Amino acid sequence: MKITNDIMERFLQGQTSVEETAEIMMAIAVNPELEELVVNHRRMAYTQEQMEDYGSFIPIGSMAADDGQNLCDFQCETYILKAFGKEIEESTLAKESRQNYWLRGEGTPLYNMGKLLERNDFLVHRRFNATLDELEEALKEHKVIVVVNGDTLIGKEIDIFSEDFSFEDNPNHAVVVLSVNKETDKVTIYNPAVQEEATVYDLDKFENAWEESRHYMVTARIKQFPQEYKPQPVDVSKINLNDDLEELIDVIAEDLHDVWARDKMNAGYTYAPLDSNGHEEKGHNHYLVPYFMLQDKDKEPDQKNARQTLKLLKRLGYRLVNINSMYRCPECGEVIEPNNHFCPNCGRELSWKDFR
Repeated sequence: MKITNDIMERFLQGQTSVEETAEIMMAIAVNPELEELVVNHRRMAYTQEQMEDYGSFIPIGSMAADDGQNLCDFQCETYILKAFGKEIEESTLAKESRQNYWLRGEGTPLYNMGKLLERNDFLVHRRFNATLDELEEALKEHKVIVVVNGDTLIGKEIDIFSEDFSFEDNPNHAVVVLSVNKETDKVTIYNPAVQEEATVYDLDKFENAWEESRHYMVTARIKQFPQEYKPQPVDVSKINLNDDLEELIDVIAEDLHDVWARDKMNAGYTYAPLDSNGHEEKGHNHYLVPYFMLQDKDKEPDQKNARQTLKLLKRLGYRLVNINSMYRCPECGEVIEPNNHFCPNCGRELSWKDFR
């Protein structure tokens, strides 16, 4: 069979028949130029996938740290405590934040924002992908901290091609939103980087700056009753898992079942079927059987937890890769990515042959 451009194009798109694919694989084995074409196409596809993933993941590990001393979130939380009339000693709060590793040298990770407020009996919710309408609604009963890009907020242009630019640095500053006025297109903010109680900014600049953190918002108010709680899990409905990760679902689910069963047994429980009334006998549990013996409906809770966890990790920007499928630098053995042009460890220039 002659390997035409049309057949190669369909092969690269994964649309060739079994017979055509076999022919192309045979041709690749004896034709280095054809192999180079295929390898480079895969590398380009990988790079595109990484760019697309960047646009969807949540930058939960980013730091709120853009006021010179990396205290902007700490300052926002103490501002809220004072607004509610809480008697506080800032040096004590700062010490507590550092001891608990909420506040670090480089700032406060987004997932730690609000910890001081929680410690002082506030009801705190953290969420991404909030809308401007939801922000306005939250302001009716809550104090609201949002994470923005500090430069975008003040209208400073960002050069994405500069050597200092990093996607991870974009959502880098915490501010307290005091009010939103759509009629005047203004937003009033307590900005720790400015020596003022309230500063007014253009609404469009605020929205652009807020978008950098995927519209991250931390709401806080005094609890109305001690056990007040409203679950707000991260939305992973649009996250897909590849075949390799899907195969892990049952593996993880079985391990979750084994951990649960071990803990129950350590607590003195033993297996027994349900009694004649369909009830669990005291000190026994009818699920204390190997995972494979469970009915499909009884496996579903662990499978759901496993799938949610894997999707959440991906949503948060993490990648799970089988170490056996990773490429290695032929010079130093360090892991290399298909979009690398140089080894991140030894600096060796990489070629398509390193990604065969």
